[in-house]
Amino acid sequence: MLQQDYLMRMFTALAIAMRESMLRAQGDEDPEGAAELLEAALDKTTEIDGALLLQMAPESFVAMVQLSQTDPALIGYISRTLMLESHYLSEAGFHERATLRAGQAQALARAYGFELGPTDITPEELDRFFEEQNVDPSNVPDPSSLS
Repeated sequence: MLQQDYLMRMFTALAIAMRESMLRAQGDEDPEGAAELLEAALDKTTEIDGALLLQMAPESFVAMVQLSQTDPALIGYISRTLMLESHYLSEAGFHERATLRAGQAQALARAYGFELGPTDITPEELDRFFEEQNVDPSNVPDPSSLS
């Protein structure tokens, strides 16, 4: 039960971060801030330093996630968060970092048996993913209560 509660908190925290980042980046208002928001959420949920992530090749990143025994149920969220961050980094002009994040997202997805691309992070696809996972990020009143 504690494991399930912990996972639900992590799912919800990442889902909320994805939603908030989309609102922040809407209309190209602040894509860099949206990327930073997602990186902070990853930092919190994976317990892997976001700055360290930026230095890791996709294969090394996957190995670190596997070695840290990250629950496989979180992988769909982590990979989508990375892909969404890649999108915002690209919009903000950080193309090298964006390419690295997309590579990390795709390598992680492949390592866990699924494919992931830019079409998987559209608002509609994320809504579908959240629904499949029984997570409703809009139904959580205070995101800071998840910390």
